[in-house]
Amino acid sequence: MGLTAACEDTVDRGRFGGRPAAGAFTRLPAMLEWGHKSGGVAPILLDGEPVASVDPEFWREGAELVIGDQTREFTRDGSERVARLAGAGQPLLRARRKGFFSSAWLVEGDGVSYEIGPQFLASAHQVRRDGELIGEAPKAGFLSSRACLDVDPSVPPIHQLFLLWLSHIIRRRAASAAAASS
Repeated sequence: MGLTAACEDTVDRGRFGGRPAAGAFTRLPAMLEWGHKSGGVAPILLDGEPVASVDPEFWREGAELVIGDQTREFTRDGSERVARLAGAGQPLLRARRKGFFSSAWLVEGDGVSYEIGPQFLASAHQVRRDGELIGEAPKAGFLSSRACLDVDPSVPPIHQLFLLWLSHIIRRRAASAAAASS
């Protein structure tokens, strides 16, 4: 049974009062999506409704994320990417590339570790928490390169937003590499 079929089966059985299979995850009722940029700012959408706004930096792979009245910074710290409250010194999450020839990222913080990276022969990225598959990060559409994120609802919102941002970075780097090779 494929991942998508397992998810739909889990959701269907949950809807009718059944128990999900051990190790299966349920999909969010809606997925996070990196919206179309307007005036330098891109909305983060949940079920088509804006829940945050992000002002991405073009050259440094950083971003300023506004959620309600809180501002978070996703910035570069040497070769790593970090998430922190604006003006705070200690990062909440820290991400690093899995390897020199890999486009996957390892994320650590808050006592949990994630891995996000491309699937073999698929356009979606797999998301794992402590080695267990918890979701994916597909593209917004067939002709779109905008990132989306569909993970287990137990993942805290700031972790979801950081993983969405990393998926955006992976897609931008892949698009730049493809453009440079042609």
